[in-house]
Order: sequence, then structure tokens, then C-alpha cells
Amino acid sequence: MLRKVTPIHRRTLLMFCGTSILLAGCGWWGSSEAEEAVAPAIPIGKPSLVRPIEQGVLPDRIEMPSINLKTDIVALGWHPARNDAGAIFSEWDVAYNAAGWHKNSALLGQGGNVVLSGHNNIAGAVFRELDQLKKGDEAIVWSGGRRFRYLIENVMIVPEKYASQEQREENASWIQPLEDDRLTLVSCWPRDDNSHRIIVVARPEEIATAQN
Repeated sequence: MLRKVTPIHRRTLLMFCGTSILLAGCGWWGSSEAEEAVAPAIPIGKPSLVRPIEQGVLPDRIEMPSINLKTDIVALGWHPARNDAGAIFSEWDVAYNAAGWHKNSALLGQGGNVVLSGHNNIAGAVFRELDQLKKGDEAIVWSGGRRFRYLIENVMIVPEKYASQEQREENASWIQPLEDDRLTLVSCWPRDDNSHRIIVVARPEEIATAQN
């Protein structure tokens, strides 16, 4: 079920899905003008992509049968950028014709928040149909031959383009490191604009089934 919400979490300065903080390419979640550059989230250092399998594995593709989605996943880092006021902020790199796994988010099988972002109207628009998802739809994330099945729990739309800084930081809290095991998908919305963000939360099948 699609519903608008206002999440209230800890303050976080993140962004994804963009080429400009002005939303020309669906960019968002940068620092305020009064602050200096901040890495999207801890850990600040570039994470190692070679980890023991018991610590989690990298996602490499995602399938969502209910919206006919099959796409590769690439690892995304971030880079410093400067807005029109001259303030420096951290901006997520862009995934073209693929979903992007945020390097500071959890690995598959590790526990925590696995974050994937994608475009809705440019660069392949791999997440264009997220607003068609319903509770209980499945998201299958692969790492090589390993399969991780999630069930959609919530689909949310939140204002971004004309939102206050406080609202944007609340939006960003959905992609911060979290202790519970979940998959979070993020994109811009609606399909002909980037004024809002769509956030999809899914739970591992075994957890979702136990909660029902």
C-alpha cells in the first residue's frame, strides 16, 4: 500500500540518486550551507569489498517479479561537490542502467540495512516502477549463486524538493545504518519530476513471515 509518511529518526546527512543538489538529476541529502563537507555516513573510510563470507556478501543483481524488474547492482561511493551557495557537501555517485548499493550500508547476510538506490526517469530508470509495489511483493537479491528473498513491508512517499532541511534529514534517516535486518530501496518520485522521494522497506522472508 502506498502512503505518505514523515519518518522521525536520528539526524543524518546523506544523499543518493543524483547529479545535482538542485535535483536536475535527482540529487539529494547533502549538508546544509553552514556545514563543511561530511561523508554520507560512518564509516568515513572507503570500505573493503573483500570480506569473509560470514561477514556478508556483495549484492550483484536484483529481481522484483511484480514489476518485471531485473537489473544489475553496482557498488556506489561518494564524492565532494559544491552547491550554488559555495557550500561543500558529499554527493553519492550515480549508477547508470543499474541499481546502486551504498558502500556504507550492510552486506547481504550481515544483518542491518542493505540500501539500494536507482533512477526513476534517467540513466535506465531501473526503479521507475517502485510506486507499483504492494505489501507482500517479493524482492530477490543475488550475490553470485546465493539468493536472498525479501518481502515488501512498506512503500512511502516523502516530500523533498520543497521540504525543510529538517524534513530532508528525516528522509535521509531511512538509509542510515540500522540494527534490524532490512532491504531499503530509494528513488525519486513522481515519474515526470523529482520533487519527492519514494522509499521501499522490505524484510527477509523468514522475518516477514514470522511477523504475520
